[in-house]
Amino acid sequence: MDLTAADGNPVSVAQLERWRRLGLLPAPDRVFLGGRAGTRTSYPQEVKDLARVMARRHRPGRLLDDTVLLAFFCDSARIPEIPLKSALVRTYFPQRERHRDAVARIADAVPGDPGSERDIFYDWAEAEAALDVEEGGMAIRKMRANLRRLPDLARASREEVDGGLVGVLIHLKSARLPEDDLDLMRDLEAAIDLDSEEFSLARLAVWQYAATTHAGQMGRFEETNGERRLHTLCYTPLDELHRLRDEVVAAMQETWWRATGGRRGALALDTVSMARSSACALAEWTTARRAHPEGSSFADIHFTDSLLYLARATAIAWLLNRADRRPATTPLVDKAGEGRAAFIARTTGATGRRRRTR
Repeated sequence: MDLTAADGNPVSVAQLERWRRLGLLPAPDRVFLGGRAGTRTSYPQEVKDLARVMARRHRPGRLLDDTVLLAFFCDSARIPEIPLKSALVRTYFPQRERHRDAVARIADAVPGDPGSERDIFYDWAEAEAALDVEEGGMAIRKMRANLRRLPDLARASREEVDGGLVGVLIHLKSARLPEDDLDLMRDLEAAIDLDSEEFSLARLAVWQYAATTHAGQMGRFEETNGERRLHTLCYTPLDELHRLRDEVVAAMQETWWRATGGRRGALALDTVSMARSSACALAEWTTARRAHPEGSSFADIHFTDSLLYLARATAIAWLLNRADRRPATTPLVDKAGEGRAAFIARTTGATGRRRRTR
């Protein structure tokens, strides 16, 4: 109590006891002094450090799981295994199940064509894309605005723009990207706009969405389910979770650096929404990493390799889209080369790591 009060974050005896009862703070070490001297109690330094971090993140009315996640992701706190995994499970799996139920309702509502064999994976990708567009969000709103920069969509209705956006998202979520479909690739290039000179949260949101969605196409295809994901998360060693946590945080910081050109400092993770988002990314990665080459990092797969692949895959579409917007005398090949080279240099330089070859 003295330590937390000295930090300006006083907590009560009842609060400390609650944390101890839930396994967050171990009981103190007790040493029997002999005779009538009784016992002496003391806390190891790591327990004192954890109590101070928990007190810093605690707020009246804040869920304990959110306090745990903030301490874990913002302060790299050494949270005990059971409280940490419980917070991750209670944050990730209800959200995952709500999302899957919503997607299933949309997919089931689409009538099948009589006499034709349904592609369940395409149907699922289509339902997920429709749900994302329906729910909106910063990334979707920004991609919609980006698509309107195409001449044929500049004056289109909202329904027409959303139709093009759903088409882009379906193929980002499918097993592979149809690079030979030039119309689709032009919409994809316009929607994610990797060469934009804008620096904003919306741009970051688009890059994160595109990279994370497309990353699924870069690994082996394996079917899984909630039970297997839960088993994998629960049996991941605590030290491994800390390492994976560092990968997720590094990836988010690197993407923020790229999206803002390094002009806005580090990304603040000290909000409940960011902590929950990080928790879901970590829980997902504990399983998804097994579909990628051994030693792959979250940052490499999701926010470097994936973005670089998208930049290269849409190079021709970039050239054609710029040709529609610029005078015919513009040296398009040089401009395209400069734009893509600058993007690749900017993206690769963020991690400082050598690129892997597949």
